[in-house]
Amino acid sequence: MTGLHEGRGASLAVLLHGWGGDETSMAVFETAFGPGWRTVRLRAPYPLPGGGYAWWIPQADGRPDPRMVQESLRALRGWMEELLHREARGASHRVVVGFSQGGAMAALLALQAPDLVTGLAVFSGFLPDVPEAGAAPSLAGKAVFIAHGRADPLVPIAQGRALCARFQALGARTTCVEYPGGHKAGAEAWRAFREWIRGLG
Repeated sequence: MTGLHEGRGASLAVLLHGWGGDETSMAVFETAFGPGWRTVRLRAPYPLPGGGYAWWIPQADGRPDPRMVQESLRALRGWMEELLHREARGASHRVVVGFSQGGAMAALLALQAPDLVTGLAVFSGFLPDVPEAGAAPSLAGKAVFIAHGRADPLVPIAQGRALCARFQALGARTTCVEYPGGHKAGAEAWRAFREWIRGLG
């Protein structure tokens, strides 16, 4: 799994891009983090014919391929465990930030391995219909931020609301932001995201 590392702050933010992007696609998200943060941008494992990468490639019916999701999640979890063991064990905060398909992966990681993260931020994301999205332990104490455009044509707002409800039900301190935009982070989302980061302490 390829990644770009920036900074040596006391807190860690891992950034996951969406379908067709790569690690450079998440560079803009680094601007929300101050000097006390180290950011790491990861590249998804599956190259696409038209360029860019994906965390999974949909099946013929459009649903996620469970095998590919499982492989990507296993790789992401292993990478996080190695990083924390090697150099970030004492990080004050460990936040995973994902956009769209990357947001789905971030949410799955938080559900399957909550011990690896202290916080989660999802933009235009969703929870894929795969076994990995099943039962999860309590996420009490975890900080979760979910932002979604009400006019998103690719991931309907209903999926963002369902994701928000899921993490609220698991006891996470969940901030949910809706904005009048499409499949991108709107100005309202950026302002709320920066405030959420500052609130982490």
